[in-house]
Amino acid sequence: MNEIVVSKESYNKLIFKKMLSHECFMSRSSFVYLRMKNLKSSILIIATVIAFQSVAQNKKSKSRLQPGRLYEAGETLYAPRLGFIAKVPEGWQGLLPQETQVFSLSSMTSVFGEIYVFGREQGDIRAMQEAWNKGIDFTETIRLKANAPVIKDGILSSEVIGEGEVINKGNRAFAIARCNPSGPCVTLLALAPIQFYETVKNVSTKFMETSSFEPPSNAPVHADLNWKEFLSNKSLLAYVEVEGGTKQNMVEFCADGTFTSDVDKTGWLKKQNAIYNGRNSGQWTVEGIGVQTKLHLTFKKKKVPPLEVTLTIKDEKIYAEGERYFIAQSTKCK
Repeated sequence: MNEIVVSKESYNKLIFKKMLSHECFMSRSSFVYLRMKNLKSSILIIATVIAFQSVAQNKKSKSRLQPGRLYEAGETLYAPRLGFIAKVPEGWQGLLPQETQVFSLSSMTSVFGEIYVFGREQGDIRAMQEAWNKGIDFTETIRLKANAPVIKDGILSSEVIGEGEVINKGNRAFAIARCNPSGPCVTLLALAPIQFYETVKNVSTKFMETSSFEPPSNAPVHADLNWKEFLSNKSLLAYVEVEGGTKQNMVEFCADGTFTSDVDKTGWLKKQNAIYNGRNSGQWTVEGIGVQTKLHLTFKKKKVPPLEVTLTIKDEKIYAEGERYFIAQSTKCK
């Protein structure tokens, strides 16, 4: 997992572009619609950075960030490669979307705002201050720069100003950063409408000030992945559309060991493993710890034979027998 390690180029594309958008603060309402019945629409949403999901976790534990997992207020965030430890602020929820390297925090109160956290494996706070002063050319006509960045108690902070014709003047941005004595640095960018700027700025400052560092670790990311815990109360989703047919798969894995599946095939794909088409339910188990596991499904319908599936995680992507699946929070498990 790349955790929250991101390149300068990826940062520009994933973060600063939002400063130009009038839809910057729509993610709070967008994730409400993840429960829509249309599977294809759900998958398209999950594939974006607005794919918010929820799952319970012991708030006292310290485990590495997991993509696609929603972190509630008070839960610990841990990025081993950066040696960075922090807690989700009260009134906020956090997510490391799949296939991205930027951890996002979204307000769950009447305060509108978004916070993005990312890291670099090597950095220097003084060099960062100089870079912030110079600014960044986002496009040929848009430039972003910090407004008199200052370093206090080892923390760099500043308001971020956008210069250009299409900047949304209704938003303000704030950046704050600090570095691990061992080398990695973590930066936070907060975006908010003008009326909520000071509140979001204060939340961001407290988040960074109360964070801590430990020596970075480069241990294999998924060497100790517990698939039972990882899949519990989650859905695996797949959508395939080719000439002559479509396939929509959804399997819900509940923590009590039960599952439900909904397989919808049309066209020539309908002939493939047709016995598993439609709605089914039963028991599920997994064996093995690490990047790969064997998933065993036992169906309630006696005419449906048991199924064994090899699941693999690679580059934060989930594969079932080599076919790509998205993972989301289950809406059916209690």
